[in-house]
Amino acid sequence: MRSCRPSSPRTPVTTRGRAAFTLLELLVVMSIIGILAGMVVGLAPAAATKMKESRVRAELQQLVTLIEAYKARFGVYPPDGIRRVAVPGQGFQTLSTPALSPLFYELSGVYLTNATRADGFFIPRADADDGDGIRSVELQQWFGREGIQNAKPPELRNRLFATDFKEGQYAEVFRRRGDAGYADIEVLAVGFATDASGKRSSGFAWPNNRDDHPVPTNRGLNPWRYVSTNPTNNPGGFDLWAEIPVGRDRVKVIGNWKESN
Repeated sequence: MRSCRPSSPRTPVTTRGRAAFTLLELLVVMSIIGILAGMVVGLAPAAATKMKESRVRAELQQLVTLIEAYKARFGVYPPDGIRRVAVPGQGFQTLSTPALSPLFYELSGVYLTNATRADGFFIPRADADDGDGIRSVELQQWFGREGIQNAKPPELRNRLFATDFKEGQYAEVFRRRGDAGYADIEVLAVGFATDASGKRSSGFAWPNNRDDHPVPTNRGLNPWRYVSTNPTNNPGGFDLWAEIPVGRDRVKVIGNWKESN
């Protein structure tokens, strides 16, 4: 007879539960995500400001190179904006107006037309807004200069020291064409909210909540400052700088001289 061996007992089947987050774990993860999101949002404005500052420094070096090339061509640095001020007992004194200089026109180059007239017109070569000319009387009014040194008659186009600027690098000194005393005058700009041509810039526009606007006719305009008449920081050369508003009362200066700590 065959003996019957008892069958082996079956191994009990265990059911493993599916892994799942507890409420506490979910709250911890959500807290971490919230902290990280807050850090990113908080750092975004600072990162954007750093990017703008880097652009300003790059434009500063571009302008310095152009000004030095201008000096090599003409033997002098581009003239700046000036005004004559009466000083009691001393007559008149000539002072620079850093925020209003003809640097845009000097580096771009202009064509002189109607040269026989006292108010000869200067036509900006790089004026992307329109073909309006600038009269000598307007140059005198805004920059204290009767003309542009880097100017040639139209028939001598190939002899012009010419520079092309991007549209966001210059702006009109007026915000609206209907403003009293409007003139199609432009300056190199670090930033501007808008101007009479309707352009807008993403640079460092001058805040409207400040009361020290460099160009009152266009309160958002923040021009490059330029001095070649007795410059303070670079004697015998030129001072070129940008002023970047920081908050309500502070201004950061980025210039072509060694910054002090």
